[in-house]
Amino acid sequence: MKFVADRTLGKLSRKLRTLGFDVVYYSGGNTTEAAKIAQREGRCLLTRSHKIPPGVGEFKFVIVEENDPRQQIQELFAKLPLRLAEENIFSRCLLCNEPLKELPKAEVEGKVPDFIFRLYESFHSCPRCQRIYWPGTHWEKMKKELAKIFGEHDKI
Repeated sequence: MKFVADRTLGKLSRKLRTLGFDVVYYSGGNTTEAAKIAQREGRCLLTRSHKIPPGVGEFKFVIVEENDPRQQIQELFAKLPLRLAEENIFSRCLLCNEPLKELPKAEVEGKVPDFIFRLYESFHSCPRCQRIYWPGTHWEKMKKELAKIFGEHDKI
């Protein structure tokens, strides 16, 4: 499932991207524009607003009630038929939403700190913004956070 999140859900957008979901973050002030993107691109609109704009056309939306991004993720998994696949975690750029491309280690030399280059073998980059990612300590932190979010649930 693909999403467009309005300006009220920036942290949730980033967390969903971390989990591998395709999330366009609309930072503009108008929920109507975010709804038009959802309708045009076949995305589900995520918003905290209870004022869903009329006249946009048919589109799916979820009004997110929770405040904490972790609880927002739980809420979405309860409201929507979402499945979490471990192989999709960290597969998208957190800034651009683009799917990441694997990079040969030799191509990142001089582009990442030396200790990172020596320590890790696997690297990915965003084809749009050129940001480089590697499976550092954030990977283990995310696994622990997922365990807290989902517990022993079968979503993972």
